[in-house]
Amino acid sequence: MARRWGRGGGGYVPPPRQSDRTSGWSAPECGERPPTAMMNEQMQEMEEVSKELLKLLAAGGAGNLLKRSLDRQEKMFDKLLETQLTAAQLVKDLLATEEPVARTLLAGEEEMQSSLQKVQAMDEALRRASEDDASLRADSSALRRELEELRAELGRLQDDMEDDAGMVHSATYIAQLYYKISRIDWDYECEHPQIKGIHHGPAIAQPISIDSSQHSTCFVSDYLWSLVDTAW
Repeated sequence: MARRWGRGGGGYVPPPRQSDRTSGWSAPECGERPPTAMMNEQMQEMEEVSKELLKLLAAGGAGNLLKRSLDRQEKMFDKLLETQLTAAQLVKDLLATEEPVARTLLAGEEEMQSSLQKVQAMDEALRRASEDDASLRADSSALRRELEELRAELGRLQDDMEDDAGMVHSATYIAQLYYKISRIDWDYECEHPQIKGIHHGPAIAQPISIDSSQHSTCFVSDYLWSLVDTAW
């Protein structure tokens, strides 16, 4: 690597610093000093040493010793520059690796939030379904009780209808029997205390009209039986 000397033998000029060559790299934001800054300081210190050695050379000091020192210094500069380039490349690689990792983490977080929202929606739907199921169960129980009550009422009505049917059959039979005996068609639409009807006698039919409030029960019964033909 060629050395560069300043004007008028002012000293050795170091190569451009890596921070001037490499773009897109920034020092860490934490409290630690970056490696490139430390190496730049070391290079500045070595530059000062070089200036002092050049002064000694100009003053007629030991030339061979100075030459060997400068050669070692040049090798150190080369090593520092190589280390600086390696460190910068490592930083670039680290940043390039962190970017996809950050994207992956962000995508994973978004997916987790989406899954969490789905779980919350499913929990809410399950809660509403449970409430609806409880309401349906309550309605079903009420309808079942009402159905049982209606069945019981229907059973009672059927029993009453059977009893009424028996009474109707009995009353019909008695009415038919009385008609065969008395031959009287009763007027069931007349108002109490009137007793009205038509007696179909052997010869003629005659109307019956009795005010039961004006006569005793025995009189009414005897009168009606007197109309019955004893030949039946």
